[in-house]
Amino acid sequence: MVPLEQACLAAGHDVRVASTPALQPIVAASGLPFVPVGHDVNLAALSNDRSRAAWHRQERWPQDWPIHPELLSDDHFAMIENLGRMQVLMADAMLDDLLDFARAWRPDLIVHDAVTLAGPVVASAIGIPSVSHLWGTPGPQRIEMRRFGSEPLPEYAALYERVGAPLRAEPTAWIDPSAPGTRYEIGPTCRQVRYVPYNGPGVMPLWPLEPRRGTRICVTWGGTSTALRGDAVLDLISQCIQAATSIADEVVVAVTDKAVDGLKPVLAHEGVRLATNLPLHLFMGSCDLVVHHGGAGTSLTAALAGVPQLAITARPEPSVNGARLAAAGVAHHFLTHEVPEGEEGVRLLRSEIAELMGFPGYRYAAKELAQGILTQPSPAATVAELESLAGSDQLLPPAFPLVHL
Repeated sequence: MVPLEQACLAAGHDVRVASTPALQPIVAASGLPFVPVGHDVNLAALSNDRSRAAWHRQERWPQDWPIHPELLSDDHFAMIENLGRMQVLMADAMLDDLLDFARAWRPDLIVHDAVTLAGPVVASAIGIPSVSHLWGTPGPQRIEMRRFGSEPLPEYAALYERVGAPLRAEPTAWIDPSAPGTRYEIGPTCRQVRYVPYNGPGVMPLWPLEPRRGTRICVTWGGTSTALRGDAVLDLISQCIQAATSIADEVVVAVTDKAVDGLKPVLAHEGVRLATNLPLHLFMGSCDLVVHHGGAGTSLTAALAGVPQLAITARPEPSVNGARLAAAGVAHHFLTHEVPEGEEGVRLLRSEIAELMGFPGYRYAAKELAQGILTQPSPAATVAELESLAGSDQLLPPAFPLVHL
């Protein structure tokens, strides 16, 4: 969401990013103004609660389930609704302060992450439009609605009752940064926006600009995935690095500082370059392949760079990314438990990497996908859409206040 927020600021509008206090360093690093609301919730504890732990290790769900919910079982929906209740807890933690801030500051529009459920509740309470910003995984995220329909979870409906606001079963509009060729059609209220990488601040190194001495593979795993699953992912990352070093001349391992200690044996391999906390877009274009966990940011950064991908996913929503990229011909996709342990898994990964790098069709399809992304409206162009939704037909004056969540 950062590129759109920056585009709104550049157009002269007021923007505030509101969330729980723990996000202050992350938001401040983006240069955007932060408003702390409510109290922090232990997301890792909620996500790994016994009732939700199965979400992190799933069999393959039916193809295209985000737009064909009729294919899902009662067990699938029970799991999704449980996640919805978790997000209601997150919304509950920030609702009162957010509403107080909104009543004092009087924004004209609230743009919220698709599962930041306090956003539409507050927008309804003060009578302004709300825009649900998807995070790049194809398909609408409707975990607050039973069976993706029009009936809300009772816990979600209770948030509206608490503030005396009419329930909103749909946002005023959607913003979808997923790539053409992988995205699903959501409906007439959905605005496409071009994905512009924001992988955090960083210093541009010189090595991506230097002539390469051969092939280069990036192996990266997201901080969220590592935080939620802990050491369970380190063995898999090690297998990926071992497989990549047996094929590529150079392997760039882009992980968080917390993951380094558990990877030291494979990081010592010849040809491995460690890139901790380095924004992916600063070097992704210099790679021949990226091996990753299927997160939307990584998937889209690689897609924009025109790089083939090997996605190894655990949860259903990253698995949608992997499946859609595979269907577009730019990737192979495995679930984590489909990769055997030990040397057998390394051999499988080596074979997959060799095919993805050896067959030029993957690179061609990746370049086509990148070109498709460039045809989408930029965040700057999307500002006019937000102005229209907020009731403003001109840029300046007046500027409209905007809250991003």
